[in-house]
Amino acid sequence: MAQDDEATLHRSQAIEANNSVWELLDSDVPDTTELLGRAYAASYHWARAADRTPATAARASWLLSRCHAVLGQGELALHHADECATTVAEAGLEDFDLGYSHEARARALAALGRTDEASAELAAAKAVEIVDDQDREVFESDLAAPPWFGLT
Repeated sequence: MAQDDEATLHRSQAIEANNSVWELLDSDVPDTTELLGRAYAASYHWARAADRTPATAARASWLLSRCHAVLGQGELALHHADECATTVAEAGLEDFDLGYSHEARARALAALGRTDEASAELAAAKAVEIVDDQDREVFESDLAAPPWFGLT
């Protein structure tokens, strides 16, 4: 398989795995093994995908953080949230991705019971201006979604 064809296949698989994670996150009690398997698969494929960018890397880290947070695994959630924040900072990403990097850290810190730090990160997330109306709507919906471990 040519390198371009392989990268295109990885992109397709990344999108499929990413979307399938949301099917589980939207369920009442996601299967832990299946949820994490899909999230890590999405991250793997995004790292090898055609047209990958720092934004896709940040979003893959964010998704891993979110999954671990939903499962109450604060340390792993924070690890991936920090990876997301580092990628966002190093790439100079703003708007949508900056907001999500703060949201991931806030949720992970809340899962760890570090409420003062979590509150500061949540405030930072809410302060990010997201210009596109549709992006802002998605972001606000994710901010409203549990779990917040008593933070909000």
